[in-house]
Amino acid sequence: MKSKKRLVNVLPFFLTLVVAPADGGAAAQVPGVPLPEPVYEIRMEATYDAEEKLIQGTEWLRWHNTSSVPVSDLQFHHYLNAFANNRSTFMQESGGRLRGDSFDKKRWGWIEVSSLRLANGTDLKGVEEFLAPDDGNAEDRTVARYPLPEPLAPGEWVEVQIEFESQLPTIFARTGAQGDYVLAGQWFPKIAVFEDAGDRGRAKPGWNCHQFHAHSEFFADFGNYDVTLTLPEKYEGKIGATGELVEADTDGGQTTVRFVQKGVHDFAWTADTKFLVIEDQLDPVADVPPERVEKIAALLGKEPSELALPPTRITLLLQPDHLPQKGPYLAAAKAALVGLGLRLGPYPYKTLTVVDPAEGARGSGGMEYPTFITGGTDVLLNLPFFRRIPAATSVTVHEFGHQYFQGMIASNEFEESWIDEGINTFYEMTVMEEAFPKMTVAGVELSGVRRMSIVGSDPPDPILAPAWGYYNGNSYGAASYSRPAIMLTQLERYLGPEVFAQAMRSFFEEYRFHHPTTADFERAIERSSGQDLGWFFRQALHSSKTLDYSIRRISVDEVSEPRGVFWQGGERIELPLKEDGEAEGGGEAKGEDESPELYRSTVVAYREGGFRHPVTVEFRFEDGEVLRRQWDGQRRWRRWTFTRSSKIASAVLDPDGVLQLEKNRLNNGRRTEADRGPTTKLMGQMFFWLQNIFNAAALLG
Repeated sequence: MKSKKRLVNVLPFFLTLVVAPADGGAAAQVPGVPLPEPVYEIRMEATYDAEEKLIQGTEWLRWHNTSSVPVSDLQFHHYLNAFANNRSTFMQESGGRLRGDSFDKKRWGWIEVSSLRLANGTDLKGVEEFLAPDDGNAEDRTVARYPLPEPLAPGEWVEVQIEFESQLPTIFARTGAQGDYVLAGQWFPKIAVFEDAGDRGRAKPGWNCHQFHAHSEFFADFGNYDVTLTLPEKYEGKIGATGELVEADTDGGQTTVRFVQKGVHDFAWTADTKFLVIEDQLDPVADVPPERVEKIAALLGKEPSELALPPTRITLLLQPDHLPQKGPYLAAAKAALVGLGLRLGPYPYKTLTVVDPAEGARGSGGMEYPTFITGGTDVLLNLPFFRRIPAATSVTVHEFGHQYFQGMIASNEFEESWIDEGINTFYEMTVMEEAFPKMTVAGVELSGVRRMSIVGSDPPDPILAPAWGYYNGNSYGAASYSRPAIMLTQLERYLGPEVFAQAMRSFFEEYRFHHPTTADFERAIERSSGQDLGWFFRQALHSSKTLDYSIRRISVDEVSEPRGVFWQGGERIELPLKEDGEAEGGGEAKGEDESPELYRSTVVAYREGGFRHPVTVEFRFEDGEVLRRQWDGQRRWRRWTFTRSSKIASAVLDPDGVLQLEKNRLNNGRRTEADRGPTTKLMGQMFFWLQNIFNAAALLG
């Protein structure tokens, strides 16, 4: 915060409302891990009506113009208005269905601002207008604009007091209330991001404030939050939220709690009278395997002591019916804290809250907010037989991973969803296979499941596209989650694990708290690896080209004795066999039934797709010899011919499994004799589909 900058429209009475986090706010930060300077500070007081599922709140916002130009208005996200009617952009795009959940039209959700006053008392409610910058939908009220009486100069702060009401819908699309259970996400007027020219490649300064779309998530600057919540007394001790609980009091039939957190871009909370509140802690000694530290330190080229992790307080809010899964929930949270922390850097906040959604509230499961995640499980997984299914565990690992991508990275999920979902899915696979190697179905690891979800078809869209610009929900899902995760696996195998691990950590450290773009990611990986990877990123991220190479043909021909007219020593000779068995020019002739001394083996590889990538081809001969050749993969086909005393037995493309994005790996090899290999592989891929079904169900909550 730059205290020397003057405040716009500040009156003495308003100073008492400026955000001033308690000591607990500072304590909610890990020592030695710097948090970002706040672009805004928010203090809120909100009361929840459990009968009406209604929030009445007051928000005191202090916002800093960090750009180089005057700002003439304020823009806010009113996300809950996505659920106000069937004409909103969200409802038009989703048809009232998302992640396997259907919207309950018995209770619409909405947010309404009754006043938005500057410090001098000027109420901007009268000039409020709603924008639809993405599709022009006049019925969509998820973006609100409030013109300022005078422009806010660069470096200045403005303070506003907002009175608002938020009607929570029945649980749907990451938020809502059902029975006594409430998950309040995107529940308050949320200041948008003002970008300067050059920020994230922007040509002109302006607000980045997209409408709420069916497949979009969020984008916000970093700020400091100080939030006081008042609920009916029955929720006493059963409330969780972003940040650290610093005050709690119950009086007059109501319970009031106060949470504070610096350096985050959102605030969510939950409550349920049924919650079992389980407290635990990541112990940096007992919970961090030394051998894992040494392994990852070697990958990163660091000393193990450089990867020391801080303790983290973990609060698990568990449904009573899921008590047998307390251990798996906590183990998953700790594995994620360790796996991400060692590879990318320590989790910088002191608390982590893990929410187990109520029965029938799956729409709030599998979601992330700063220091606060929701899981998703089923009573079926209480049974030991089903414990090996990685559903609930992988969801918890995935949602914690979002504390890094998108929590700390804070990329724009509207415009580049792959940066958070795809990179995070890659690390989910990494942590799961490292910490829970036995959690498979039919022996298939999570990376195999993810790969199976992208094979067999041509993608209709590139990975890089706005969330509302994909062909359909399936294309959005593949382009945001599985394809980029598998792309990173391929990049890791191409660069090598050490180079890749160091490049990813370098990217994260450089852009933590800085809203990186795809271009930033590409530059960071190239800079760290020392390689020009433009050819790879252009195809993998910016196109929908299919990667697929095949062995089209393998054949063996006998190399016969020389026949015909030849020249030796200046003389012309003809070498057919004579009747008496002597060859012209002398020498003994071999009989027709004798085995030839040489064989000509021919292999033809073919580029079936438009994606060009270097590829290794391995040739095995009957005498046991193995040869490898490199092909740049540029031309449509490549032929190899070997003249040897041994026949070729097989040819395999990409024997090391580098080309993870391949559409079809069943055509990567051929033998000179028929075998059952393709059938065996096909059966294995059928098991991949089975695992994918389980995993998809888990991600749906």
